[in-house]
Amino acid sequence: MKRWGLAIRANLADGEKARAEFKTSIRKVIKDNRIVEVFNGINYDYLPKQTMDNKGLKTVWIKASGHDKDRVTAMLLVDSKGTKYPPFLVLKGKASTIKADVQENLTQRHGFGRQVWKEIEDLEANFPLQIYGNPSARWNAGISLRFLNFHFGHRRGQSVGRVFLLWDDFSTHFTVEVVEQAKDLQVHLYRVSPTFTWICQPADVAWMKPIKEPMRRKWVDYLQRSSELNGRGGGKAFRLKCPERWDIVEWISYVWDELPTTTIVKGFEKYQIIDPGTALVDHTQQDPEDSSGDDVLQDLCDTGVFEVLDPEDDVSLTLAECID
Repeated sequence: MKRWGLAIRANLADGEKARAEFKTSIRKVIKDNRIVEVFNGINYDYLPKQTMDNKGLKTVWIKASGHDKDRVTAMLLVDSKGTKYPPFLVLKGKASTIKADVQENLTQRHGFGRQVWKEIEDLEANFPLQIYGNPSARWNAGISLRFLNFHFGHRRGQSVGRVFLLWDDFSTHFTVEVVEQAKDLQVHLYRVSPTFTWICQPADVAWMKPIKEPMRRKWVDYLQRSSELNGRGGGKAFRLKCPERWDIVEWISYVWDELPTTTIVKGFEKYQIIDPGTALVDHTQQDPEDSSGDDVLQDLCDTGVFEVLDPEDDVSLTLAECID
């Protein structure tokens, strides 16, 4: 496909029409509501136990002992000037069996228990982000409220112009409580159609590759180090330990910090949500297809370190249309 300039996602008539309608609708809302700034928020969901082997038809599935459901959800927020805001991460956290403790954990410790909260506090002190926890590590309406208050709470009761937040069309983003709080903060919420996020969502358009590829490289490096520390498996498959919280948080923080401002602005400009300014050039390295880990993955498979399972069993790394 690459050789002949083909693409899986083609700009067909329906897509072009949706993009034109999207641009017109947003422009009208911005004008009618005298919007002073445009924001875009998107969820990325990461399952830290797998990657893909591009050299074959199979999925390379790393069997992590006792943690088959480990995951992390990240809500990323930028504005149309290219400013990046502290990410919100949702990690897995065991719910207390004591009802009073559950409420205390939610209100005082971001959903974590007393012992885990000590580690979370250290993470938040070392990285510019917020971390929440629940048994599924999924985004929910309660975290949506915390997210809005964290980023826009300073606007409450102030004489300020309205801002515009472009958000994926998920129920947890648009509950009655979330919408009411957004109004109180002078934030106009706007839904991105789930059918056309790939052509109407600036984040999906511009950030997918620059975020996905570095995360994949981090993961492949982790696989390689783990293999070396375990003597490359000795010809037998072994159950790989999942990355620690510190690993995952550090990877996300690093990748987010490295995302260029110019890449963010391009997403807003490409679909004319904002008027193009002076020519912006993204000076970061742009590899058409990241194959940095392919040789390593093939080598690991050849040594029997990892099991190769049928692709139907795969739950691949997906980019967040809240990745429900």
